[in-house]
Amino acid sequence: MKNELIDLLPERMEQLKTQLESDYKRWGNTWKKRPEEGQEERIFDDLMDYFDQFVNADQPIPWLKVMGLAHIALVREQYPEMLEEER
Repeated sequence: MKNELIDLLPERMEQLKTQLESDYKRWGNTWKKRPEEGQEERIFDDLMDYFDQFVNADQPIPWLKVMGLAHIALVREQYPEMLEEER
């Protein structure tokens, strides 16, 4: 049985890489300055903003940005030493 979701990962990761590069040009490594603590609430707030823009301004949900938020959360949890470099 073919798993199309897995098959699409290389393409999706390339798109996420492009999104993260764009975000880096705008924000740099500011994600490292925020602690792991409270990240769920911060991400939830971002998701609510995206949803508000979807409902009230007909803007599509920026799924690659959502993926970026999840990636940052996982990195903060799994590689805390990356955050310590900035402090």
